[in-house]
Amino acid sequence: YAIQGYPDAMFYLAKAYTKGWGVKPNLIKARWHLLNAVEYDFSYRGETAYQLGLLYQKSAGPDCNTIAVEWFKKSIKWDYLKAAVSLGGHYEKGVGVTQDLDKAIYYYEMATHDGITIAALKHARIISSGNFGVPRDIDYAATLLKFSVENLELDVGRGKASAAKTLGRLYRDGISNIHLPEYTNLEKSVFWFRRASDLDNIGAKHDLAKLLLIIDEERHYKEAIILLKTSANSGHGGAATSLGRMHLAEKFSLLKAGSLPWFNKGVDAGHTGSIKELAVIYYQGELVDKDINIAIELLQVGESKGHTASKRLLKQYRKEKVTQERENTGSTSKV
Repeated sequence: YAIQGYPDAMFYLAKAYTKGWGVKPNLIKARWHLLNAVEYDFSYRGETAYQLGLLYQKSAGPDCNTIAVEWFKKSIKWDYLKAAVSLGGHYEKGVGVTQDLDKAIYYYEMATHDGITIAALKHARIISSGNFGVPRDIDYAATLLKFSVENLELDVGRGKASAAKTLGRLYRDGISNIHLPEYTNLEKSVFWFRRASDLDNIGAKHDLAKLLLIIDEERHYKEAIILLKTSANSGHGGAATSLGRMHLAEKFSLLKAGSLPWFNKGVDAGHTGSIKELAVIYYQGELVDKDINIAIELLQVGESKGHTASKRLLKQYRKEKVTQERENTGSTSKV
């Protein structure tokens, strides 16, 4: 049906290739179908532009974030206001655009008025901090926070796992400079992370494991390891990295060599922590045959993702490789 020119079919086929629904994920094919679909004036046109924006966000090209911003703006033009959250994030952080907190707030307010809870939380964080010349407004931030919590709890009641995870993070971290005891509570954070985990949210399982280790490592480490393994085996790169680092440090009687499969899994998931750790392992040559070329290749991937530690190590390893090559050439010449 997509080939025959039905835009709805193009849209859903693109989502299938993006999510891996019944097919191997293929973002190139997904983009191709989305670019075809967005040319049509149909009911999912705004969401199609939004999906294109998300795809460009995930890409590593120098102009991809700028292109993502343009698609998000088109998405809003076609009445898909969820894109306003993404636009607010781009302007808040200055990614693909010049940083502009007034514009960030504008887009967060737009999304909040459309009932998008996460936008209210992001808005509250900016105005509670008062950074970069933004007027500080604790009262309004608290109002936004209350609105967010009430809506998130309703979403959890509807079975939305991501809402429970967001509540867990809210009670764990608070919001900038809003010090309200009712919204800073580790016991409630654990409760909501457990709810999200029960709803099979792999990110929440990772967050719950990390929090349990902070609260009482000796008491909770067995449960934490089970949660991390479940999350990592479902494709969560951060969980795989955490497990790899536990093995590397030989914590809880784990074997150092056991770090390798977890770091490899983290690399497959694109997690920069695993990329950096595995690069160091190849550079040191303790658990694998020393290979500075593999280390450099891994760090190049980390650099493309904007990972600061990967950039720093890549510069160091490249210098050492050049030095080694000069020394080897000198030795050969003497012979």
